Amino acid sequence: MGDNQGLVKALEKLAELITVKAEGVASPGALVPQPEVIQKIELVPNEIKMEGVTNYLSWSRRALLILRTKGLEGYVRGEVDEPANRASEEWKKWSVIDSLVVAWLLNSLTPSIAAAVETLPHAVEVWKTLETLYSGKGNIMLMAQIEDRVNELKQGDKSVMEYVAELQHLWADLDHYDPLELPHSECIVATKKWVERRRVMKFLKGLSSEFEGRRAGLFHQPKLPSLEEAVAAMAQEEVRLKLTRTGEANASRSAFTVSEWKETRECFNCGEKGHISINCTAQRREIRGRGRGYSRGGYRGVRGRGNSRGSNYSSGFKANLAKLATQEEGTSTTSQGESKSRSQEDNTFGNFAHFVYTGEGEDDWKETWDRNQA
Repeated sequence: MGDNQGLVKALEKLAELITVKAEGVASPGALVPQPEVIQKIELVPNEIKMEGVTNYLSWSRRALLILRTKGLEGYVRGEVDEPANRASEEWKKWSVIDSLVVAWLLNSLTPSIAAAVETLPHAVEVWKTLETLYSGKGNIMLMAQIEDRVNELKQGDKSVMEYVAELQHLWADLDHYDPLELPHSECIVATKKWVERRRVMKFLKGLSSEFEGRRAGLFHQPKLPSLEEAVAAMAQEEVRLKLTRTGEANASRSAFTVSEWKETRECFNCGEKGHISINCTAQRREIRGRGRGYSRGGYRGVRGRGNSRGSNYSSGFKANLAKLATQEEGTSTTSQGESKSRSQEDNTFGNFAHFVYTGEGEDDWKETWDRNQA
């Protein structure tokens, strides 16, 4: 009986040892490997280097976003307290992460600013010092500068989204420098709605004139839309205008293509294709042919046989000069010459009239006609 009890106790002891081993519980004196204090953390570099007051807000927003991706923004905001026991593993883990954040912050600063805060031991102290020096909260000059930029900003050549992005960036800076502080939450909500209506008006007024029709439609509504709704409406209008301009450009391009028809006929003067002889710039060639005719492109009224354009014009011009000189000589003769000329004309006319109205000369009319023709 006693042997059976001893066997049962031994089996129970063996089962207990097996259970302890399975659960991973070791004896107090055993050496158990401890897990790593912290897993490897990689932070994306901040592309914006903090240079001072001018870009502190952009730098701080980007820095908080990157830290938030790893759950580390509490180290700069003071939300993660330092453990009291520096000998504990918890403190070691906190110290490693805090030092990592400090090194990352220093790498995102310009050398001169980094040298001013590199002696600070913790991330929260570095962050608060930079915020105090460069945040610009309560800076009246910065507020006035941003107000002027907002009032002067117009869309110009920017797209709707580029224009509204610049506006929102300036408004965010203005909210930072001059935050809205009211005692009651209801007042804050009502005031934010009032501010948004003013910003919708500013956004619509700064648009280009091509959005006048759509903008007038929004102004005629009984209630102004929200800023998001106004931006969406103008983005749609921008797409419509682009499609309209594209259609007009294609139509004008088609008309230009038709007007750009090229001549394919062969030039009679030079023999080349692409133009006709009337537009030919080459020297005119002489064309000689049989019979009565004019050279191609010759002047009307200039008779010639096989003459070129230049010779026709020259001979006609000389003939006209000779005729003009003869007429001038006739007008400058003496009165005796004039009476003689008139007498000859009368005789000629008389002979012609006598020939027509009398029967004289009927026998030899052919001879008389040939004499007068000569």
